[in-house]
Amino acid sequence: MARRLLIVGAGGHGRAVADVAAATGWTLAGFIERAGPDAGPDIVGSDDDLSACVVRYAIDGAVVGVGNTALGRRVELFERLRALGLALPTLVHPRAALSSSARLGAGCVVFPGAVLGAGVVVGDNVVVYSGAIVEHGCRLADHVYLSPAAVLAGEVCVEDGAFIGAGAIVVPRVTVGKQATVAAGAVVVHDVPAGETVKGVPARGAGRS
Repeated sequence: MARRLLIVGAGGHGRAVADVAAATGWTLAGFIERAGPDAGPDIVGSDDDLSACVVRYAIDGAVVGVGNTALGRRVELFERLRALGLALPTLVHPRAALSSSARLGAGCVVFPGAVLGAGVVVGDNVVVYSGAIVEHGCRLADHVYLSPAAVLAGEVCVEDGAFIGAGAIVVPRVTVGKQATVAAGAVVVHDVPAGETVKGVPARGAGRS
């Protein structure tokens, strides 16, 4: 029997999540979007009637499909889905490569070409985009977002809600703090404080020389 998945967020990221879901055997029941059903034929409801949609469409599981530009909404929606008692499946594309010792929390999405190495531990509601590499012993906390081709070398720690931009590199044993941002193409060689944005090679925050 088909498993019916609800994706909360119908933008570009949500559509990409739907592709991963299809590759893992889920059937899309529809999207939830702020604008509600008027936003498109596959939009089955809005944020406001999320609970009703779960019952109406006989949902088996749900995942957040909101991208990195709305961290607060991503966190809020994930907690709402958890409170509803829904299954929060972790979707791993068949063309991703995961070590048998890697561990992932609930509601994560791992895109094709991503690599998660030995002993990697990933929290809840984490996104690992296409071609990203998370090497041995890395720790990713809840709601972390890794963009395409980002590279975390061994034993990197990425704290809650941090964002790693496309093609960025974080060298071994560095910590990226809570809700910090690493810009695309940056090379991080030192710890990044919570909430800070760093960019460049080597990566520096605003006002640093």
